[in-house]
Amino acid sequence: MTQLDELLEEAALREIRGLPVREALRKLFETGLIDRRRCERLAIRHDVERLQARGIPRCEALEVAARTYCCSYEKARNAFYDKTK
Repeated sequence: MTQLDELLEEAALREIRGLPVREALRKLFETGLIDRRRCERLAIRHDVERLQARGIPRCEALEVAARTYCCSYEKARNAFYDKTK
C-alpha cells in the first residue's frame, strides 16, 4: 500500500468512524466512495452463481438476476461473464 493509499484510507475512515456497519456503507455510497456500478455487477454475479448452485441453469439464472436488479438480460450476462470491470 502506498502512502497515498493510506491517506485516502484515513479520509474514508473519518467519514464513517463510529457508525454502525449498514449506516457506514450507506454513507460511503452517498458520498460516492463506493462504486455502485461495480457493486451491482458483483451482486449479479453472486446471485447467478448462487442460483446455479441450487440447480437452476445459467440462462434462467441470468433471467432471474435481470428481473431482480431491474436490468436487461444483456447487462446481467455482461456482469456475469466480464469479471475485469
